[in-house]
Amino acid sequence: MQLLTLPKLAAQSGWPESRIRRMVARQQLAHIRVNGRLLLPQTAIEDYVAQNFVDPNAADPPQGERK
Repeated sequence: MQLLTLPKLAAQSGWPESRIRRMVARQQLAHIRVNGRLLLPQTAIEDYVAQNFVDPNAADPPQGERK
């Protein structure tokens, strides 16, 4: 597992550092603090998106079953 600093993850993902900081504070992104330094897995954003991805078709009942 590759760990990145917040600025490096922000640069890699294109997400603002402030958004990533808020998500860390809300415990929404995997992270670790080592000697006060915030480190995040290289895949933290991808993992978050995959876990929170909404498939609009999954919420709709099949065509014949609507009321």
